[in-house]
Amino acid sequence: MTEQELRGLGRKELLEMLIEQGKEMEFLKSEHEKEVESLKNELDEVRKSLHNREIAINEAGSIAVAALQINGIFEAAQAASQQYIDNIRSLNDRQASICAQRDADSRSEADRLLRETIAKCEEMETACRQKCVAMEADAKKRSEAYWTEVSTRLQEFYENHQELKKLLNASLPIPQA
Repeated sequence: MTEQELRGLGRKELLEMLIEQGKEMEFLKSEHEKEVESLKNELDEVRKSLHNREIAINEAGSIAVAALQINGIFEAAQAASQQYIDNIRSLNDRQASICAQRDADSRSEADRLLRETIAKCEEMETACRQKCVAMEADAKKRSEAYWTEVSTRLQEFYENHQELKKLLNASLPIPQA
């Protein structure tokens, strides 16, 4: 996976990758434990074989010939098992290093994305506040204009009715009781 593709991944995907790597490490660990168990079993068999050879030495006449045969086999087995264990440790260390690097990369990428998100949110919040202020100013302006128009119309209506009321009062005789 390229660096660009890693940068394109979301937090969830990065966490899923870390979980998957953890599962792989657990699998490698269990495989390692199986191999160690196998080596222990092999060592037990070799010890039994050694015991049987000691019996054979006792029964054989020449200790020197038996020792040469036995020592060569055990040295080769010991060297092979040590090489195998060293290889497993090296592989384990390499996997741990890769996982640590990926973890560090994931964390730094997550931090970068978080900072970018916070910056974008702040920009959006500022823009929203500015828009709200502009909308509020526009609404006040429009409401004042509307109120002025309504007040003018009400004043005209009142004045028109005052004239009508004066005319009606002047032309109608007032009944007296």
